[in-house]
Amino acid sequence: MIFEKPFQSEATADIILKPEGNAAKITWSMDCELDYPMKLMKLFMDGQMNGSYSKGLAKLKALNEK
Repeated sequence: MIFEKPFQSEATADIILKPEGNAAKITWSMDCELDYPMKLMKLFMDGQMNGSYSKGLAKLKALNEK
C-alpha cells in the first residue's frame, strides 16, 4: 500500500487463510516503517485500524459463508 497523505509512506499488508476443519482462521496484518511524527500518531491510528480490520474481516466472513 502507498500512503500519500498526511505523510508519504509504504506498507505491506497480508491476509493469510488457514483451513481449520470446516472453517478457516484468517490473519490480517500490516507492516511498515514509521518515522517521526508518524510514530507518535501510531498511538491514535491503532484504534482506527482495528475498526477497519474488524469491518473488513466481517465482510470477508459474510462473503465466505455465502
